[in-house]
Amino acid sequence: MNFKKFVSAAVFLSGAFAFAQDSGFSAADSIASKMVSVEGGTFKMGSLENEKNESPVHDVKVNSFLMCATEVTQEEYEAVMGYNYSANKGGTLPVEEVSWYDAVIFCNKLSEMSGFEPVYSLGGSKNTDEWGEIPRMDASEEVKAIWSSVEADINADGYRLPTEAEWEYAAKGGNTPENSVYSGSPIITVCAWSKVNSADGITKEVGLKRANVLGLFDMSGNVWEWCYDWYGNYRYAANDNPLGESDSTVTGKKIRRGGSVKSDAVFCRNENRASSVPVLRGVDLGFRVVRSAPAAAVPEAETSDSVVSDTDDVSDGIIEDVFVDDGFSK
Repeated sequence: MNFKKFVSAAVFLSGAFAFAQDSGFSAADSIASKMVSVEGGTFKMGSLENEKNESPVHDVKVNSFLMCATEVTQEEYEAVMGYNYSANKGGTLPVEEVSWYDAVIFCNKLSEMSGFEPVYSLGGSKNTDEWGEIPRMDASEEVKAIWSSVEADINADGYRLPTEAEWEYAAKGGNTPENSVYSGSPIITVCAWSKVNSADGITKEVGLKRANVLGLFDMSGNVWEWCYDWYGNYRYAANDNPLGESDSTVTGKKIRRGGSVKSDAVFCRNENRASSVPVLRGVDLGFRVVRSAPAAAVPEAETSDSVVSDTDDVSDGIIEDVFVDDGFSK
């Protein structure tokens, strides 16, 4: 696979992310034009040198997939959903103030617009109009329990959230690993908007920083990105396209990755793991989309190095992430 070609195309796109705000705008076309092919492979997931919840380092295989070069923008989100609750408004800014449920509903609706089979179902239905009102933080425990049973057909060809393994694999450069602390550079200011270079804590236009070797922008920084998985400890045995914990009863939290404009550099590392309840909406919490693709030949595992340390805590046998105030809202 010619990854240089993808990088060149992505760099070209970075200068063309000023999507027109007019009636002719198509979110389906916009996102389809930015999908980058990520060839499957086996990689070293996790870190021995940083947070406890990043270990054990283990070999993980992922199938080939397609990933959007940027986080979903507000223009794209509004074109699909009909509304935009983002705090920092701007068409080419990443959408934020989206819960995990907001994100999967977007994925299903975008899939339908694009002529693909939706991935997510609730109560046996993939029609999100039948799911009812999206729960907020103040929803009843009964409603939250119902919504926590959203299921995914990973084999469907529609848009979806990346699994945690897919996200880390892509952030590190896929089967051409960069061995960088951050996605695209060992220097955070080159490839990411974080607390280091965003004193105002305000999200920035997608695609302005250096992309990684696959042509993916803002994998580190700008907004946290939801992943599919329920959060839990890593396990050696779960190494073939892992999907995290089997249900919500273990931690009740979904994985988010990448850090944000409000994050210290340590939270923007490729291997950093964070999690939040799926009803949470935050001013620096967004997502990007992927699509499944036919599996490719899997090369031998390669070693990736980790260089930054962080702190974490242990509670009830699950290694939890510890955060300072990071801008999240209810």
